[in-house]
Amino acid sequence: MFVSGMNPVSSLVFSFPTLIITIPSTIVVLIWLGSLYGSKLRINTASLFSLGFISMFITGGVSGFFLAQPSIDILVHATYFVVGHFHMVMGVAAMFGIFAGTYFWFPKMYGRMMNETLGKLHFWLTFVGTYCIFMPFHYLGLAGNVRRYQAFVDDYLQPLIPLHRFITVAALATGAAQLIFIFNLFYSRYKGAVAPLNPWEATSLEWSTPSSPPPFDNFGGKLPVVYHDPYQYGVEGSTGDYVMQDSPEQIQSVRDEA
Repeated sequence: MFVSGMNPVSSLVFSFPTLIITIPSTIVVLIWLGSLYGSKLRINTASLFSLGFISMFITGGVSGFFLAQPSIDILVHATYFVVGHFHMVMGVAAMFGIFAGTYFWFPKMYGRMMNETLGKLHFWLTFVGTYCIFMPFHYLGLAGNVRRYQAFVDDYLQPLIPLHRFITVAALATGAAQLIFIFNLFYSRYKGAVAPLNPWEATSLEWSTPSSPPPFDNFGGKLPVVYHDPYQYGVEGSTGDYVMQDSPEQIQSVRDEA
């Protein structure tokens, strides 16, 4: 709409909500980062993709501030700048979240662990490859490279062709890296290491089922008793580093300590 020739005053109708949405987005990002502060972070494939999601969301979101300003957006809209912004926030960040969830829930779904070495290789190739693809998009947009345009015959576009070649190679390499994930997914389904009942030492009820995958009735015919919330980590007085929701003995010692 910014480049449709509308009344300049009307651009404020689009600019104001775009800027307002940055407020809840910033709050959410601060909550994500705040939850990591002081934690004993365990670096595995699921956590790496979760951190990668935050990275992609922040990097792509920062460029949204420029697109929310009509005076700047007139220059960079309908260019590769907006393509890089949108794909990092709405596309790549979402896929990183999907990958994180897949690696995390795979042992609960199939009772086997995905290979961590292949998983970390998949992450780093995807993480670096994604930045190699979409960060140059922002430069191309600032250079005036319009989107949905393939005939680079104009004088000002020809010097940008080598960068397009670089993006193409990066995209092909990043796409090829997803074959690692596909192989890991199907190989681990049948040949992966048998997963323990609680491989991530999580506290929620999903990891208190008698087996993985769970039986038909989830909890083996006996409903679990919930004694406390699922965020009891590093509790003083507990016998371990965490306290399960259905652990009455441990939570009792925590209450006595309190």
